[in-house]
Amino acid sequence: MKEKIKSLAHRMWKAKYAYIFLAPLLIGMITLCYYPPILAILRSFTGWRISMNETWDFSLSNYTKLFEDPIFLDSIGTMFILNIPTLIISVVVPLIFAEMLFWVKWPKLSAAYRVLTLLPIITPGVINTYIWTFIYQSNGLMNDLLGLFGFNFDFNWLNNLDTVIFACIFMGFPWIGGTNVLIYLSGLMNIPTEITEAARLDGAGTARIIFSLHLPSVMGQIRYFLVFGIIGAFQNYGIQVTLWGSGVVNPEITNSAIMVPGYYMYRQAFEFNNSGYACAIGTILFVFVMLITILTFKMFHASKFDLE
Repeated sequence: MKEKIKSLAHRMWKAKYAYIFLAPLLIGMITLCYYPPILAILRSFTGWRISMNETWDFSLSNYTKLFEDPIFLDSIGTMFILNIPTLIISVVVPLIFAEMLFWVKWPKLSAAYRVLTLLPIITPGVINTYIWTFIYQSNGLMNDLLGLFGFNFDFNWLNNLDTVIFACIFMGFPWIGGTNVLIYLSGLMNIPTEITEAARLDGAGTARIIFSLHLPSVMGQIRYFLVFGIIGAFQNYGIQVTLWGSGVVNPEITNSAIMVPGYYMYRQAFEFNNSGYACAIGTILFVFVMLITILTFKMFHASKFDLE
């Protein structure tokens, strides 16, 4: 054992300059990435409030109250209703567009499409959401477009309990702006042309190439978007905050029909000053995200989809 410790110490001393250069990054990561969530987990067992002297009387009262809180329990269902369609769309639609773009053989036209897919990310997400609030107004673009097809609607889609969830899901149409398309496209372009040509010689059509060759090749990208989409679904409440502060949506809508756990955590922390309770919500979200991420990795393990 002593020999192993001496050997390890000797190797660390030989690489001392590498550790010196890494030290600022490691210190910053521990201080800013690990310390806050660990502290939040500890405070979730207390009645911590920002305006009061900090106390460390540990109990399970926050968690007991949380699982009896009807608003929190309802927000979980709302989160899934809002984010499952959004997650499927964010994974599938960019893949379809990337597949279509892959078959464009004119290089200049293909390059132009790639630039067009990147342009929407220049605009911040909050601005996009705010623009959609005007599209959904009673005199907005949505009702005008539906009027062209004979549908006469004269209401704000975001101020209606029956349509607000649909309106939030539809935000961002046609869902292809950003880097998702290009990430998929890079995976498709990395497939050796010899494999595609061999498949063609064996009689494989376009559909067979897509499902038997292209999809397994981009399974890593699909898993990436699923994992980060799930994490974003649990964490995201930007739409609710933007709609609440926009002045064109009734706050009762955002506080009931589209209430999600992340937004409920935000309100508990910064409106009601129940910081310990908010930390408990964040801890529960962390556990959910971790479990679903592990499950996603097991279901979409890359080795299951290796090309033979």
